[in-house]
Formats: sequence, structure tokens, C-alpha cells
Amino acid sequence: MNIYHGLEDGIDKYNNIVMALGNFDGVHLGHRELIKRTIEIAARENGAPAVFTFDPHPMKILRPDCCPPMLLSKEEKIRILSDLGIKLLVILPFSDDIANLSPREFVKNVLIDKFKVRAVVVGYNYNFGYKGTGNAGLLTGLAGEYGIEAVVVPPVQHDKAEVSSTLIRNLLQKGDVSTAAEFLGYFPFIVSRVVTGDQRGRLIGFPTANLELSDDILAPANGVYAVRVHVNGAILRGIANIGNRPTFDLNQPPNLEVHIFDFAREIYNTKIKVEFITRIRGEQRFSSVEELVRQIENDSGEVKKVLAQVNEV
Repeated sequence: MNIYHGLEDGIDKYNNIVMALGNFDGVHLGHRELIKRTIEIAARENGAPAVFTFDPHPMKILRPDCCPPMLLSKEEKIRILSDLGIKLLVILPFSDDIANLSPREFVKNVLIDKFKVRAVVVGYNYNFGYKGTGNAGLLTGLAGEYGIEAVVVPPVQHDKAEVSSTLIRNLLQKGDVSTAAEFLGYFPFIVSRVVTGDQRGRLIGFPTANLELSDDILAPANGVYAVRVHVNGAILRGIANIGNRPTFDLNQPPNLEVHIFDFAREIYNTKIKVEFITRIRGEQRFSSVEELVRQIENDSGEVKKVLAQVNEV
């Protein structure tokens, strides 16, 4: 997949670009339907399937107080889009100049003149142009004027609910990672670098990999989770805790600690991926370290049973 971080030259080497437009936060089942249609149309037109998105999210510029944390980092979004078969990705920095384009100017100046698109694919609730005044209906009309195809994808339903990034965020904020996985099409995950902790886990017999959490990426609710851990190409089983460690009266932001079963290697400064399979319980404060250890032992037994039965989403 070729990536362009702007409107620079070079994109014109592609013929018959079929471009999906949107934020693609989470690249969930709804987004995957857009991508599927994009690839199908590109095959029909002997063209290139493409995605156009903004970075940062427009809300972060226009209404920063209302912008939610993202479901995926930019790097992980890129990886998933490439894995799904997108050949051309345009990540345009969102700016005041872009924000002030009218819907017609966006279609004519960007999609037609710059990208020479053959077709565009959007979700039914797509908005674009100055103050979001353009919608899927207007895009369809403008596309007709300029002689290109516009495909509007209806909402995607799962278990009688509409798939959306907002719904998935709400599920993660409740700790319901297993249901979130059904809407995402994959288990929610965090990719981060292992940092040095205070060694408390090692002292009580459960050494942990400590990972910093980003304010920009949504982590599941505080609690204990069954997880799969990707370390240097290996997929391992483990138990994770997100929280403030109230038993130790630590006044600190939430962090992620992962105990990997049957694993003793040092992995400091290694970037690892933690997949959240299911939530075992919420975060608790224990009256003693001994009580905490007994609970971790019980939780670990339950986690091993859960992970033994896990199938792919």
C-alpha cells in the first residue's frame, strides 16, 4: 500500500481511483463494508482501491473539547487498511483551509482535480465540507454533475444494533470487550512499549510487563482481563489489569500491567500488542497483599479456562 500524507504529486500515476471517504476510527464492520465495496468497484473498473481520511480527526481541530479518544492509533489503522487490500491511502492533515472548503469545492478541487477519482464510496451518514454541510445525498448529486460514480453504503447491523465507533467506545468504557470485538471484527487491543515498573508484581510472584497508556487511544474500563499477548512474533496467554492499583494506595494515572503465563524473558523497551478477550472483574481494593495474591491466583485460573476456549472473532 502506498501512503500519501497530503496532496503532493505522484497520485496521478494511478488510473480509475475508487476512493472510500471517512475517518475509519476502529476500522470496524461498518468500515469493512465500505472497503469491500471499494475493492469490488475498483476491480470492475480495473482501478486502484483507495481510502481518504484526515489526521488528526477533524473534531480535534474544530471542537477539541468534544473529541473522543480514538479506537486505533494511526499506525494500526494503516496496518489494518493495508491488510484489507487497500492499495492507496491518503492521510490529509486537517487544517483551516480544508475546513473552509465548501462541499462543491471539496469534490471539484480535491476529488476531481487532484485525485481524478472514478468513484467514491461513503457511509449513509457521511458529512463533508464547511461545517459538515455536505452529506451523502449532496455528494451523490455533485458526483452526477462531474460524471463520477457515488456509492452510499447503508448502515451495517450486528445483533440488531447499528455498528458505529460511538457504540464500540461505549462498550469499551463499560469493559465489555467481548461484545466490542463482535462489532470491530477483531479483539480490542493496545500496542505499547514495555516500561520499567516498581517491581511489585515480581515481589508477590506475578511479574508483569508494564505499559503506558495514551490519552489519545481509548483503553477498556479499569479491571482484570483475559488477554493474548503478541511478543516478538509469538502469541502468548496472560492476565492483565488496567487501573490505579488501589491496594497499594498509589495516586497515579491508570496503567496497564500484564502477567504473561509461563514466560520469564526480559522484554523492557519492547513494543508488544495486548488483545483483550474478556473482562474477568472490575478493579478492587484488598485489605492485604496476601488477599490480593489469592485473588490473582483465582483470576489466573479463570483466565486460563477462558483462553482455552477462545475462537477468533
